[in-house]
Order: sequence, then structure tokens, then C-alpha cells
Amino acid sequence: MAIGKQIPSQPPKRGLGGGKQQAPVKRTPPKPTAPLGGAKKANKAPLTASQLGKRPLGQSQFKASQYDQESIDTTSSIFDLDYKRIMPVRNEPIEMTDGSFMQLMSVSGKDLDTLSEAEVVRTLRNFETWLSTFTDDFQFLSTTLPTNTASQQTELRRYLSQVRTEKASVTPGSRRHLQLEDRERKLLENIHIEEQIQDEIYNAEFVLFLYGPTLAELEDTVRRAQSKGNNDFVPRHISREKKIQILKQYNNQNEKL
Repeated sequence: MAIGKQIPSQPPKRGLGGGKQQAPVKRTPPKPTAPLGGAKKANKAPLTASQLGKRPLGQSQFKASQYDQESIDTTSSIFDLDYKRIMPVRNEPIEMTDGSFMQLMSVSGKDLDTLSEAEVVRTLRNFETWLSTFTDDFQFLSTTLPTNTASQQTELRRYLSQVRTEKASVTPGSRRHLQLEDRERKLLENIHIEEQIQDEIYNAEFVLFLYGPTLAELEDTVRRAQSKGNNDFVPRHISREKKIQILKQYNNQNEKL
């Protein structure tokens, strides 16, 4: 019995990519992806001018209620001043913010062109004597202030009152009554002239500033200032109203009193 080699049967050949053929798979196309930056927005209608915040020319986009502002204190600069008040005491000195005191005094000017040579020499020597012997702190200020005609106006008004009183006691239309009417009219014209002079004409003024740590020492300084000029250079006290004028002009140099 012949022994033969059993050759196993070979499986049937398959083509490339062989194997059992499967039914074709139905593939769905991939969904389109959104571009970078987010999903694709749908087209919308263009925004209106009001939606964009635009406004017609010449009109504000804010309401009046949006402009509420805090009130500004225009008097805040008063805290930068060196003085506090004019004190209601004798000679009315000025109290300073550091606790010291100041006095303002007037110095009469002299027109040297109208003086004789001897008078000019005497005036200059007396002023030199005052400068060399008065050693306290002081300051001179040259300025222009409105002409004060208050005394002239007071005197004219006194005469006017007398004329009107007498005019009321005489017979209207009489010679004396006509004379008093003429005098009354002339007095009113003069009063008006004095008022115009005070409003329009300015005089050169020389002001002396004196200082003292206390009221008593300030008074001593004032007495020395009035006694060092040989009765030729004598500073004088000035009124409260004039002090207010000087301080106002000193701190508001761009304004006219």
C-alpha cells in the first residue's frame, strides 16, 4: 500500500483586498463646520441710526439730568489770604491768619515841583531821618484809589437842607422864593459834580503797612512810626472803608474799583 503524502486542499484564492465582500456602507456626508470664532450668524437687517447711537447734527445724545454736577465754591480762595478780619476795636487793626496783627496807614504825598529848594531839602531829610530811625518791619504800597468827596457832599447836603427849609417858609413866587429855588438848583448841580468826581477821578495814594505780634506791640509800632519824621512825615490812620478798598484792590489787581 503505497503511502502517499496528503496534500491539504488550498483555500480558494482571493483578489487583492480579498476576504469576504461586505455590503457597501452608506456614509453620510460630514456636516459643515463653523469658521473659527464661533458659529456662523444668520444675516440680519442693518441697524438703524438710533440703534447705532447716532444722533442728528446739533443735538446732544445726553439728557439734561445726566449733567448734574457738584456746585463749585467760588469763595474757596479766601483760605489763601493772609488776613482774617478787620477788628472792631480802636483804630481797627487787621487780624492775620498766623495770630499776628497788621495796621494800614496813609502817607501824604508832596509835589516837589511846587516846593522851594529849601522845602524840598527839608522834606527829603525828614524822610531820610524816618527811614534811618524807624527800625520796625514795614512796607510801602503806591496805588490809585477813587477820590473821596464824602465830606464835600455832606456839607453841600447840609446847605441844601437849610435852603429847602427856608424855601418852604416863604411865599411861593416871591423874590426870595425864586432866589432860594436858584440856590437849590445850584447846590444839586454841585452835589452831582462831586458824585462824578468820586466815581471817575482817581488819586495817587501811599499806604504804609505795619506789623506786630500782639495788639499792644502793634500800637507801639504805630506810635513810633508817627513820631520819627519830625512832624513832616507823619502817617495817619485811615477809615475802615478805605482799608476794605485797599485790600480788595491788592487781591484783585485786574479789577477797577
